[in-house]
Amino acid sequence: MEPSFICIGFQKCGTTSLYDLFKKNKNVYLTEDVKEPMYYRVPFMRRFLGRRWYCQRYFGHYVEAVLGKTDNTCEVGLITGRRGHGDDTGSGSAARHSESGADGASRDLSSRASDISAKAEGSGAATGRHKLIAGEINAGLGYKNCAKWVGKDFAPNTKLVFMMRDPADRCYSAYKYFLALGFLPVSAVAYDLRHGHAEGFDHYVRSVLCQKDHRREIMKKRFKYMCFSQGNYATIIKEYLRYFPRANMKFVFFEDFVTDQETVTKDIMRFLGIPEDEDMVFPVKSNETNFCAITPLSPLFLKIMQAIYYLFFEFLSLGRRCPVFFSGFMNFYDWSMEHMTRPDTGNEKMFPKTRELLNRYYRRQIEQVEELTGRRAPRRWGRTE
Repeated sequence: MEPSFICIGFQKCGTTSLYDLFKKNKNVYLTEDVKEPMYYRVPFMRRFLGRRWYCQRYFGHYVEAVLGKTDNTCEVGLITGRRGHGDDTGSGSAARHSESGADGASRDLSSRASDISAKAEGSGAATGRHKLIAGEINAGLGYKNCAKWVGKDFAPNTKLVFMMRDPADRCYSAYKYFLALGFLPVSAVAYDLRHGHAEGFDHYVRSVLCQKDHRREIMKKRFKYMCFSQGNYATIIKEYLRYFPRANMKFVFFEDFVTDQETVTKDIMRFLGIPEDEDMVFPVKSNETNFCAITPLSPLFLKIMQAIYYLFFEFLSLGRRCPVFFSGFMNFYDWSMEHMTRPDTGNEKMFPKTRELLNRYYRRQIEQVEELTGRRAPRRWGRTE
């Protein structure tokens, strides 16, 4: 089974809220166990594991869901957004799916998928279910070169959704969100702990954008400069346009989404051909709570923990095969988050001088987004106050 739509991102632009909304829609089938698959973000794994593995790993129970033998609301092992035991995700899904694993049963389902799902989609009444629209919502696909791998594996008629936000606001939000997760230099974390977010962000932005060599590397070293790279929306959209037609792309502005979430979400669903579900409740707000590192080195430990998670529980699927081990690991990760981070209660606004610098960097990108989408960007974009 292959998904018929992908929400490309971008990070900190509302994709998690959209994901949580779609999980409430009984007509949608999203990636199993994992919210944002790493498959296309790690090219080596794509070449090593293969396309068949991707379909089995993330959509292997689609046929069962269509036939009403399982639901499409499995829990998600969301590693980056967790803090403490309040978000007890992942283990329930692992237990439910442990019978199939990634071996013979899943392969059998995959081989029968096209035949059975076609019958189910043609006669929803016979199965007692609506047609399930399978898709992936993955803000991590908004990096340079991801389009090349997605474009090779997906048909041109696949529908894409891009969620975008004022680049300067997105950059600041990403900076605060990733500080405690090991995605920023230790020096940046240490400076922020001493001086606060606004001063720390200004210092970090200037250390990158005011250095010509660093600025040139932003799109080449996408993870090193992830706070900046995903704000280059037009560059990424153009890459996807090499493989997918403009008519199959939907462009959503975060500012419109938060203003009228219900209207914008239903518009997205119409574009994707997803029937409305009266049980959906609006609004949904996700990933709003940030957290701070206790020490400059604690994010490095959390980053190692995340690497272990992705290797063993996403790529090796040990969450399904060893649910008790998975539950223990996630409990330890939650404990680590509790003792190595604290809730971020600060509400410091970005310095105007920092915004001006970011606006200059992203000015051409904003102009190109307007050209590509045929729409004016929200008035908030590129402002200087």
